[in-house]
Amino acid sequence: MQPLELHLTVNGEKMIFNTQPHRTLLQVLREDLGLTGTKDGCSQGDCGACVVVMDRVAVNSCLILAPQAEGAEIMTVEGLAQNGELHPL
Repeated sequence: MQPLELHLTVNGEKMIFNTQPHRTLLQVLREDLGLTGTKDGCSQGDCGACVVVMDRVAVNSCLILAPQAEGAEIMTVEGLAQNGELHPL
């Protein structure tokens, strides 16, 4: 399978990298970008452990394929911290 060049803005940082098109946004965030605050709970979109904000809408990242996130702005739990201070959430 041909790698996909993916363009994302994650927690305010623009990124370009290659991944496989069958991978989920959850896998990309955790395995490619090392953002492990987003968890894999059920892999079915039921538990909410994988929720991120994509283009200002909460989504289950386990149900979003990498190509569906092309050009999107993603915020993970790591992106909630401001000036090194934890967010109340």
